[in-house]
Amino acid sequence: MKQLFFYALISSLFLSFEAMGAEAFGTPGITPNWASAKNVQVGTSLELKTSNSPLWFTNAEGALTEVFFPTIDTGQIKDAQFLISDEKTFFVEEKKQTHHEVKVLSSSLVQLINKDKLDRFEIKHTFFTLGNSPVLIDEVEVVAKRDGLKFFHLSNPHINNTGFKDSGFSKDGGFVVRQGKTGLRILSSVGFRKRSVGFVGHSDGWQDLKKNLQMNYLYSSAQKGNIATTGEVNIPAKKGTYKFYIIYKFSENIDALSATFKKDYSSEKAKYQKDWKTYLDSLNTPKNLSADEHMLYKRSIYTLKVHEDKRVRGALIASLSIPWGEKQSETPGNKIGGYHLIWPRDHYHVALAMLYSGDLETPMNALRFLKKIQYKKGSGAWEVSPRYILKEGAFPQNTWVTGEEYWGGLQLDQVGYPIHLFYQTYLKVSDQKKKEMLKEFGGMLKSALSFILKYGPWTQQERWEENFGISPSSFSVATSALIIGSRLYNGTDLGKRSASTANGWMTKPGDNIDTWTFTTNGRYGDGQYYLRIAGGSSFGATWNPNDRSETHIANSSRRVEQSLILDQGFMKLALMGLKPAGDWRIQKTKSLVDKHISVQTPNGRGWYRYSFDAYGEEGKGRLWPLLSGEHARLAIEEFSDKTASWEETKKKTNPIVKSYVDFANSGMMIPEQIFEHNGLGTGAATPLAWSHAEYVKLLWSLDLKKNIENVLE
Repeated sequence: MKQLFFYALISSLFLSFEAMGAEAFGTPGITPNWASAKNVQVGTSLELKTSNSPLWFTNAEGALTEVFFPTIDTGQIKDAQFLISDEKTFFVEEKKQTHHEVKVLSSSLVQLINKDKLDRFEIKHTFFTLGNSPVLIDEVEVVAKRDGLKFFHLSNPHINNTGFKDSGFSKDGGFVVRQGKTGLRILSSVGFRKRSVGFVGHSDGWQDLKKNLQMNYLYSSAQKGNIATTGEVNIPAKKGTYKFYIIYKFSENIDALSATFKKDYSSEKAKYQKDWKTYLDSLNTPKNLSADEHMLYKRSIYTLKVHEDKRVRGALIASLSIPWGEKQSETPGNKIGGYHLIWPRDHYHVALAMLYSGDLETPMNALRFLKKIQYKKGSGAWEVSPRYILKEGAFPQNTWVTGEEYWGGLQLDQVGYPIHLFYQTYLKVSDQKKKEMLKEFGGMLKSALSFILKYGPWTQQERWEENFGISPSSFSVATSALIIGSRLYNGTDLGKRSASTANGWMTKPGDNIDTWTFTTNGRYGDGQYYLRIAGGSSFGATWNPNDRSETHIANSSRRVEQSLILDQGFMKLALMGLKPAGDWRIQKTKSLVDKHISVQTPNGRGWYRYSFDAYGEEGKGRLWPLLSGEHARLAIEEFSDKTASWEETKKKTNPIVKSYVDFANSGMMIPEQIFEHNGLGTGAATPLAWSHAEYVKLLWSLDLKKNIENVLE
């Protein structure tokens, strides 16, 4: 027995000695993927005028997940966490094998609390960034409840939005990870007792500990692959409480980045919170909110502002996440955009929420970003035979911060929304500023209006980016944008054509939105209701809601009769001011939607996007909290139309406001989707900026007793 122990000891020492100074084995590592999108926190330092710290982070599953630098769409880390072992009987992975709790410390700061299921240890994390440099701090408190525990820091960088090409080195008491000149240093304020870099799935720290519960690998480099760093944190293996910092320093010139750091970052944490508090307190707040509603409002405004790039002001991304990121495997040469891209639609909702909250600068910058990315003459065309649509005047489906396209579809609502954002902002400024805005954005507006006049109301993709034809939702945004154009350019040829076209689309006998999309022989109720989309069988199909044609269902490859598909898009007819909310067609359709694609969850009522939706876990679309705000604002439109009293309206809206509080997770982040059975977030994007924007828009609509999205009344 002694000989066996001696042999094992010698083998371990030999392996460690052999690994020191060596390149890790297992190149290039397993195929990279990304992190869970179930974020409970997103963060960055508040910088209104500077961009010294162009660094964003997220937290999910009790750990650090994606980190973005130097732009909000460029991932640099997939995740980082601790591995815990007594080197004899067990090792625990912090993300997957501890109980996760979240304590919201303020509007801008949370603490992650991870408790061992067998009560052997507890780890607390508080993440924040420095305002004067691109540095991320993890303030860690470890409570060891027995002797012999060791804590190993494990990180999986993904420099420049990919995990395929990273090179990692054990250096200067910590780690250096790079791809070209871009990279980071990972340091510990107490140092690392042991350090190693390896290839994920082969020679990383998780694989090392799994073998014999000990850290034996001491590789000094792992180059050009999917790599991980592992460092044993230099704290005593004794029962007690230990506080230290893990420091992540980022640079676009890694060779010039020093390994220096502070021993105490408490003053920087205080500044992080103070800066955000000062900004949030300077904004407006709706009246008569409960404590929970007020905190969710503050967290929502914080979250929306976090989602803006710092080098390209006004670039507002949809979410600092990749839905189901852990299942998103990379392919060489293809960057995964996830939701950290700019969609003009989501962009509009976020900017509008910020506008009503008293931040005028964000929507102004948002307009400037839209102006920059708008298709110019010579931008090409969408060839969707028999349609040939020149892109000039439209906006990309989505883009990176640089303005580079990611997907290339035409969404008519995303041509209309920039006009709405301009007008909403225009109504909030002085007469002199109105003149300046018209001068600055006149070309953008005229070009967008001309596009809608020439090619609307047909769209290649409706707001869910999946189907072509006539969508009541896309139609409503585009048609109301024409009415706005008729007001802005009253008395001009453009203004007259805009008014005439919008009126024709709404009321021309036998050839209007109702004859195009309101079926009278449908499969639900008495057969009378608005379809999700009409004319979806081919690009040149007739827009006949009664013809039993079929529509493609994205994410399932099914084709379903168009009259079987309900969604909420028809409500936009009232929400954008084109029809009264009490219109019998709207009310009939809403009753069917509530009956067939709505579920009462333990946390409140939720609505599906549409019948047969397949975008979600197990090929099934789930409930979308952002839709709840639309239903509540429709109730407010009923009050505006004098078809309901304010007391009746509040009975409909109060449960929806409460549902937003309950749908939000433990970090007060509102998800893209929730499960029917428990009302909790799915693995889709969390937070979704649009979800938070809908909550803010609803609160302001209640405060003003007016649906703020309707500027036509």
